Amino acid sequence: MAVFSKISHPELEDFLKNYKLGNLLGFEGIQAGIENTNYFIFMSSGKYVLTIFEKLSLNEAQFYLEFMLFLSSRKTLCPMPIISTSDQVIRIFKGKPATLVTALEGITIDKPTSENCYQVGQALAQTHLDSTEFQNVKPNCRGFEWCKTTSSQILRFMSEDQKKLLSSEIEKQTLFRGSSIFKILPTAMVHGDLFKDNVLFREEFVQKETRDNPKSAKKYQLSGLIDFYFAGTDALCYDLAVTLNDWAISINEKTFGNFKKNYFDKMISGYESIRELIPEERRALPMMLRAAALRFWISRLFDWHQPREASLLSPKNPEQFEMILKKRRGETNYGNE
Repeated sequence: MAVFSKISHPELEDFLKNYKLGNLLGFEGIQAGIENTNYFIFMSSGKYVLTIFEKLSLNEAQFYLEFMLFLSSRKTLCPMPIISTSDQVIRIFKGKPATLVTALEGITIDKPTSENCYQVGQALAQTHLDSTEFQNVKPNCRGFEWCKTTSSQILRFMSEDQKKLLSSEIEKQTLFRGSSIFKILPTAMVHGDLFKDNVLFREEFVQKETRDNPKSAKKYQLSGLIDFYFAGTDALCYDLAVTLNDWAISINEKTFGNFKKNYFDKMISGYESIRELIPEERRALPMMLRAAALRFWISRLFDWHQPREASLLSPKNPEQFEMILKKRRGETNYGNE
């Protein structure tokens, strides 16, 4: 959870003069994310999200925003960047690139159902279909090349067993990337970070009536995907693997990281209801699941041992993805919780 850049009401009002959104009613920091500063902005015209990019350059941030603008004009459920009165999708605020996007209705959910996994699979597939029409490309900034480069920076924090695990997986992934299967995998711009905290759901109440006990039950409908700031060109099935490794696993202490078969199957079926996987993607998925686990193990190790200061910052525990990587390496099929 992070708020790196503090802002004041007068500073924000001055920034908002560049937009036709009405009067500023208030703002509050969003306690989520470890890369950027985010605030909810309450205007007389509605609710928006202000993002101040702490690490990205203006050109890098503009690329991501143009990608989001493209997706939001198609069928992808995602925030729409707001264009300023000077026709800019991004401006400088407090010396850093900053943007405003529409605030989607909804909340994140920590304990999804298999039906939620189906919905996420559908939304991800639609994003992939839309992104194949996006003309610009950008290498995945947290792709396999980044994993190899960054791994050398964290070796001093690792045990000998961890170093062996890291070295072995990088070797296996390198071999796989030279295979005929990998070379024909469909690629496009992918989200790259579609964890539970990057999907919003609207709460709905469904009436469940019995003769003696009429009552309503809470249900969640997906309202949108957020935080596209790790997007990059990669294999589409890698993006699916990233998502499966978070949404479709057990979070119980004894079985943590095991796939919940029903959740796994529902996400795949949801995905394929929009975009069918080719046979090579199905064959590649086990290695992509390992690659996704490797990427987040490395990034969390890096953030854990080399943290940045922020008003609200809690680096995520890298041990979880070490466990998930070990589970993925030991699997021959996807079992129950």
